[in-house]
Amino acid sequence: MPSLLPSFVGIRESRALQQPQYTPDAPRAGILGRAQTLARNHRPFVRSSETKEGDGMRVADLPAMPELRLALLADGGPGGLDREVRWVYTTDLLEPAAFLSGGELVLTSEGWYRTEADCETFAASLAQGGAAALVAGDILLGEVPPALVAACSRHRIPVLAAPADISYSTLSRTVIDRINHERGRELADVLGRHRRLVTALVEGADLGGLVAMLATELDTPCWALSPAGRLLAGPAHALPAVTRTRLAAHALHAERLPATIDGRTLLPIGRRSAGGGLLVVHGTPDDTTTAEQTAELLALGGARRDERRRTEQQFHAQLVELLDQQAPAAAVTARLRTTGLATDRPLLVLTALTRGALRSWDLAADLAESALDEDPDIRTVIAGSESGLTILASLGTHLDDTHLARLLRDRLTQFEPAADGGRIAFGLSASPDPAGLSRALEESRHAARLAALRPHCLALVTAGELDSHLLLLAGVPAEIRGSYRHSLLGPLHAYDTEHGTDLVHTLTVFLEANGAWRTAATELHIHVSTLHYRIGRIEQLTGRDLSTARDRVDLYLACTISDH
Repeated sequence: MPSLLPSFVGIRESRALQQPQYTPDAPRAGILGRAQTLARNHRPFVRSSETKEGDGMRVADLPAMPELRLALLADGGPGGLDREVRWVYTTDLLEPAAFLSGGELVLTSEGWYRTEADCETFAASLAQGGAAALVAGDILLGEVPPALVAACSRHRIPVLAAPADISYSTLSRTVIDRINHERGRELADVLGRHRRLVTALVEGADLGGLVAMLATELDTPCWALSPAGRLLAGPAHALPAVTRTRLAAHALHAERLPATIDGRTLLPIGRRSAGGGLLVVHGTPDDTTTAEQTAELLALGGARRDERRRTEQQFHAQLVELLDQQAPAAAVTARLRTTGLATDRPLLVLTALTRGALRSWDLAADLAESALDEDPDIRTVIAGSESGLTILASLGTHLDDTHLARLLRDRLTQFEPAADGGRIAFGLSASPDPAGLSRALEESRHAARLAALRPHCLALVTAGELDSHLLLLAGVPAEIRGSYRHSLLGPLHAYDTEHGTDLVHTLTVFLEANGAWRTAATELHIHVSTLHYRIGRIEQLTGRDLSTARDRVDLYLACTISDH
């Protein structure tokens, strides 16, 4: 670290040289050093722009300490006196920003001062480093330079003047002792919160109870969300559905958690990703210790909920078995009633097939339920089997199958970036009564297989779409479909890989445009002559003539088959 000795030390004794340099990065030895480092690195939870008494030492506390006799020269503008003082740093460097980590009370004897322009440089560096406030002495210059006070005011840095008879060593120790005392109380508070939360969990508190306790402890709203953004606990009116979905989608493809978005802190429940759910805390945290501990406790509570859910799914699987056996309507109706589904309302069937990173049924069920939750009167049961995940629902008064399909597609679009190579294919069908439920189940499975052929990682097909050539492809074994695609498009893929071209995409766009040259060229952002050249190369590599309907159909079917 550069020497802090001022060049003029021989002229007058600088108080900056009378005391140890408490810098953020200076090593501290032994137990005391580790305790000081722990105290300094522990930061309390900061609530969305609020600062309350007892939340840590603030700049406003400094002039109120009679033993220091500091005089306030500039308050740093709105909120300046409410800043937390996290440590003390003494310097006579002109640009100390590199040695600040934020929140320091900076002490200086103005050894850097040569001209008034230096004041602007020094103040700007303090602001860049995130200093909480500046304490300036007058022992070298006879006064605190007015230019320094003005520059700090411009950069919103509070300025205090230190009396000449108090050494910076004494000032530093006094402030640091106060900081450590405050942090000791904060640490005790954190441990007390954790003890109360653990006790509540042991005594049987549910998810809602734990989240409510956390909100009380932190004095800020908190919510628990499912991976797809369904509200599991917390005040619904304070976090609208559209916001919940956006936060959940952000968390699922975030590089790391915790993360902050829109002034809310997102913490994973039980793991480092949002796959187990999300704890949302209103405000921006400096330290998320209590919230992270609560998230871990929520995971334990969630394990109980998951166990109950698995038991329910095993019971509901018996209903799916009845439908697979084409059981009489009376037997189906009786079983529906035992699950709580209404038999006098339209019934909906949703099948989900999963692959890859999304192999688990949890997100698939959660995405479906997040759309179904739009209707407060709807009732659902979930069952898993070798045929995939099956969700049965009796529709309420707010949704029909068309509206539900639109809602679910919206959800899938939002969560597509989080798929990470995994795939979820949904098939949706409906029946007006229990008698048609077996047929609806079969339709939903066909629709799901059709959705699996779509190029999107998350896709939905409804029973109303089971009337195209894709339905025929869905009935063809996957190995045969893959072989067909490879035999026609394999040469194009190989050429694209070797030459860095995009012939497969060019062919797809050309066929989707029904062979309209200008339309396809516009879509591809290339000249028509370039498109002619590419199509010629495609015909050469595939041995097909794109001017004939037969070859166009063959290649179109190959392009339609997903390569995932």
